Amino acid sequence: MKVKHVVTFLLVILPLALGDAAEEQRPGAHETVIAGDYFGASMDASPANAVDGDAFIAGAQVDLNKPVSGDALLAGGGVAISDRVGGDLYATGGSVMIDAPVAGNARLAGGRVEITRRGQVTGKTTLVGGRVTIRGKAGRQLVVFGEHVMLDGEVAGNATIASRTLSIGPNARVSGKLTYRGSLPAQVDPGAVIDGGINYLSFDFEDETYQPVARVVAWIGVIAFTVGLFLIGMLAVLLAPQSTAQMSRLARGRPISSLALGLVTIVCVPIAVILLMLTIVGIPFAFMLLLAWPMILIFGYLAGVMAVSDAVAGPSAEAKGRRIFLLAMGLGVMLLFVRVPFAGWLIGMLLLVMGVGAMALNAMGATVPVRVKKEKKERSVGVVQESEPATRREPTFRIDS
Repeated sequence: MKVKHVVTFLLVILPLALGDAAEEQRPGAHETVIAGDYFGASMDASPANAVDGDAFIAGAQVDLNKPVSGDALLAGGGVAISDRVGGDLYATGGSVMIDAPVAGNARLAGGRVEITRRGQVTGKTTLVGGRVTIRGKAGRQLVVFGEHVMLDGEVAGNATIASRTLSIGPNARVSGKLTYRGSLPAQVDPGAVIDGGINYLSFDFEDETYQPVARVVAWIGVIAFTVGLFLIGMLAVLLAPQSTAQMSRLARGRPISSLALGLVTIVCVPIAVILLMLTIVGIPFAFMLLLAWPMILIFGYLAGVMAVSDAVAGPSAEAKGRRIFLLAMGLGVMLLFVRVPFAGWLIGMLLLVMGVGAMALNAMGATVPVRVKKEKKERSVGVVQESEPATRREPTFRIDS
């Protein structure tokens, strides 16, 4: 991933502070355009118009259905690229699919990764996933790491694949050499054409050599998830500063109520899903609630981290730049802190539960309790006490003996 994209996330507050940011909003979508770059986040995220610059999109379902002139960074439960990307493509999600041309490089990671027949990558392609399928053009160099890999497309250069199983279909065309590391030999269709031949290296996925690669893949996924959270939080602060600030104040002002209500919400949602599934009328609502539950947990964690970062940023909801910067710092610290055994997970769970509770309190219209200090009139009392000896004299009696 290019460093400039990370810098864009962290320093996006600068053009905002200078007043160069133009905001656009559709019902149910959180989006803005800054210096030609598009930032969007929602349950079903997609740009409404063609993007002149780079695109940064996160959501439960991401569909890039408008052309992007620059690079695209996408993160979501499901990611689909159905229109042209003029630069490089970076995407991560439960499923990632390229169904359009990509002029630059493509770096994809997900549970299921696919390049369809219409998908064409001009530059280099790197794919990481549980099940990887290549049916289109994978560029001038292909690198794949996955559990099960299907190659039935074109590679205009060398290909390196590490997987448990590899199937090469009849439409496979590799201009260079194919290097394959796997537990079992590749299954090659007679119609496949590999100009440089296949170099097979036996590779035991249970061996220790697999663990470092798995750790790298895990870190890539965690970092991509954190970047997606930051993007959503940044847009929430930009587009709804008062609401997000109120939610943070509720978490800090009512910590016990937030933790209790958050725990009840997290526990009761699966129970409600089961009860709704028992009735025919409630089945659609059960599926809707089941789909919303993971998003509630994700947004709850984000709200918990935001409550802490806003406490450092200060009471003003309009200090958007400071809030965004400290939110990025908070997410980065938690990214490292979760590696600490027990303590890291405990703090993360507390933030999640508190954030879910704060979201529930905010939805119910709760307010932050205001503490009124009783003013003691010590100064006036002191004046009275000091004046009494000056105005009041005790009678004295003189007795002559």
